[in-house]
Amino acid sequence: MSQKKPKLYYLIFIVIAIGSALGVVYLSSRIVNKEKEARQLLLERANRVAATELNDALNNYATLLSGVKSFVEINDNVPSKARLRAFIELQHKDLEMDPPFSVTYVDSSHIIVYDLVFSGVEEVFLKGQPMQSVIGAPGVKRRDSLMLKKGYYASNPTNLLEGGVGLPLGFAILDENGNSRGYMTSVALFAPIVDRVYKIIDKEDVVLSFRSSNGNYFDRARSYNSQKLYSSNKDPEYFKNFEIAPEEYVYSEVPYYNNTFTIGTAFKEPYKFSPGMYTTSLIWYLVLLGFMFLLLTRFYIYKRKNDIIATQKRQLIELVATKNKFFNIIAHDLRSPLSSVVNFLDILRSEGTEGATNKKIVDGLGDSSKNSLTLLDNLLKWSKVQTGKINYSPVDLNLLSITKDQLKVQQYAADSKRLRIDLDCSFNEKIKGDRNLIANVIRNLISNAIKFSYEGHVVAIEISKLENEVSFSVEDTGVGIPQEHLDKLFDITEVTTQRGTNNEKGSGLGLVLSRQFIEMHNGKLDIESKLSVGTITSFTLPL
Repeated sequence: MSQKKPKLYYLIFIVIAIGSALGVVYLSSRIVNKEKEARQLLLERANRVAATELNDALNNYATLLSGVKSFVEINDNVPSKARLRAFIELQHKDLEMDPPFSVTYVDSSHIIVYDLVFSGVEEVFLKGQPMQSVIGAPGVKRRDSLMLKKGYYASNPTNLLEGGVGLPLGFAILDENGNSRGYMTSVALFAPIVDRVYKIIDKEDVVLSFRSSNGNYFDRARSYNSQKLYSSNKDPEYFKNFEIAPEEYVYSEVPYYNNTFTIGTAFKEPYKFSPGMYTTSLIWYLVLLGFMFLLLTRFYIYKRKNDIIATQKRQLIELVATKNKFFNIIAHDLRSPLSSVVNFLDILRSEGTEGATNKKIVDGLGDSSKNSLTLLDNLLKWSKVQTGKINYSPVDLNLLSITKDQLKVQQYAADSKRLRIDLDCSFNEKIKGDRNLIANVIRNLISNAIKFSYEGHVVAIEISKLENEVSFSVEDTGVGIPQEHLDKLFDITEVTTQRGTNNEKGSGLGLVLSRQFIEMHNGKLDIESKLSVGTITSFTLPL
């Protein structure tokens, strides 16, 4: 028994299933990458915040010692221990920091004159002792250079005799001739400074490392610089307590006078892909397959409906084409006899008619015939626009010349209302455009202005240049246009016709065609009107 070949949509379903699987894998990897990028951004932000907080804490400490330096410099002699203690305690009230661990005055022979200890720590009473017994010969050698510095000298963090790790910062005391009178050195307990950083960092997720410019690491309890340790305490947040690769850290440098501290941040736990992501991806994959299967099973039902719609569309296109052809035939066939009627009525009017009734009938037939002819002309043009049969043939045009030609055509209608037409032209250059289309627009605008003007009024026409455009405007002081009509003037589906001052009729197509013709020239047509005041119709064309 031969096996039937699978139907086409089964093959499509298999292809979609494979493509969907690849798509889910791709999207999952994208999500993972985005999560890693977001995690890295969080780490970089935490590092910047930590560096900023460390910098602020160090600056507070420096500010306190800066006040001490200023206090010493404004005194003729080095202040006494009591005066200096009183000044530091007063100054500390305005600073958000724990006080320095100690402030020591040492003379030019490196002998300790007095030592101030703050924060409740018991004084060691180093008065009279040489600094070499405290910091060793290398430390004294560094102090030799400190005694001649005008600025501050920041040493690397060091293990303190009292326990913990401290940050030494000192300055020289110079007389007015620049001779050394010794130096002041302050040692701040580093734990309160670093604690400010830990308060704003999530210690559950992030680990911090601190390194001085000599390459030695330190934490809140110890400085790892091969010095003797005086504290048995250990900082549980010391970064080497965690197995984190160096490349996982983000670093920032915090300058501090002649020293630079480097602060690093890293996540304590490595990135782990969420198991829920696998489940979610699988669910979405199954939902997608189910949806695609539903679409494929309904395909042939919709295909038949689409075939019916396509057939109806072809029939509709044929019907529209037939309508357009029929419309053109009717318009052309009606135009010829109407033109003849208009011509005959003009002959009768020129030769004269006997009796007021006959004259009224002849005038009425003439107006109706001209209105019908104008309507047919506009219908023909509108039909050509809709079917794309309007020929756009740009040539060099002179708007003033075209306007004068159209005024001659409209002269009889203007004279019948005793209208004065003022033409003001400050632009007499040539532009590119289709002569027939522009002439049609100008004729429509002038005809409308005459139609809606009162007898004896003025119609003003202005042609001018506006930057890179030429402007043509027609202004009348006639009946104006109601606001509700203004909003619908260019909507072919709305009837917005309005009778003229002598009960002239209009189709409303003239302005619709005028706007379309102007837009074919990349121009713009606008209308401003106020009821019982008048109307300004204008268009602009690019030069």
